[in-house]
Amino acid sequence: MREGPLPPPPARTLHLHAGPHKTASTYLQARLQRNRRALERHGLRYPTPWGEHSHRHLARDLQAGHFGALEQFLLQQRRWSGDLLLSAEHFAPLLASPEALAALRTTAAAGGFDLHVISYVRPQSGLLDSCYGHRLARLYGAPGFPAYVRAQLAGRRLSGRHRRRWIRMGPLALDFERRFAPLLADTGLRSNFLPYRSRQQDPFAQLLELLALPQGDWRPAPPSQANEQLGRRGLGLAYLVNRELDTLPIRRNRLIAEHGLNRLVERIRARTRERGWVNDRFSGWGGRLPALLQQQLGASNDRFARHVWGRSWEQVFGPAAAPADAAEAPRGLLLDQELEEEARALVRAYRRRLPAACR
Repeated sequence: MREGPLPPPPARTLHLHAGPHKTASTYLQARLQRNRRALERHGLRYPTPWGEHSHRHLARDLQAGHFGALEQFLLQQRRWSGDLLLSAEHFAPLLASPEALAALRTTAAAGGFDLHVISYVRPQSGLLDSCYGHRLARLYGAPGFPAYVRAQLAGRRLSGRHRRRWIRMGPLALDFERRFAPLLADTGLRSNFLPYRSRQQDPFAQLLELLALPQGDWRPAPPSQANEQLGRRGLGLAYLVNRELDTLPIRRNRLIAEHGLNRLVERIRARTRERGWVNDRFSGWGGRLPALLQQQLGASNDRFARHVWGRSWEQVFGPAAAPADAAEAPRGLLLDQELEEEARALVRAYRRRLPAACR
């Protein structure tokens, strides 16, 4: 007969994928959702009770300090005996707070889980290319790429009409050594940083490898979840439409919130897809911009890479002088008379639906 107390059951793991933005999180979440049953056969559950691909609602509760939401969520999973995986870009701000990390660990432990934080790291060149293209395509304004990059690196807002929507990312978001400092300092917390290499490595396959899951025949993400860039010509069209919209006597925020600007966004995106422009990708890194980026963040990048991967930044991502993720030559916006006429026609059609005072 065994004497003494029984040993506690082995702790399960709560894997928390915390984005951040522009690292294919939407694609990753859609693919996780589509493979939920197969994942469970391997002992990993990806629960999404809100009927969405991600856990953004839970993440927003946690950002507001409501950690009881996580406690309740884990309680709902008490009959599951395996590990859990949660994913949302909105978890990322929690990683910058020692207090939030401590609360996450405590709440996970109370539910019988060891916490494991996963985050992807994308070189700032590709990150800024992607953010610029996203904001341009959403018709938030039309600054030039060099002005946008310099503003982001300096942590200041852009001047002009577009400044109302072109909110700065801030130096902290671009300096990974500072951004992840609390996570790196918490030696008792398991964490992994996966290098994001656009179009070179599948983030889903990286995650499977990290979690020791077989590569196998996993179902692909739905085509609708592809978050493609509009390409040089498509972004050129968006740039010119933005300039036409800047002439309207109404703030851009009101157009977005009150006057159906998203319909115009979708028309531009649909035309871009139909014409195959998405395959000619934009990269704005010309002139002195690569040197400016290296000067400001090169040393920090290298220290971060050696800390988390034991290699230099260049060994992980390629030559530091590369203008973008894929080490392409600078490929800026394509602008011509045909696109200018098309942009004017799109905005004329849009203006006809606006109240007279907004035209």
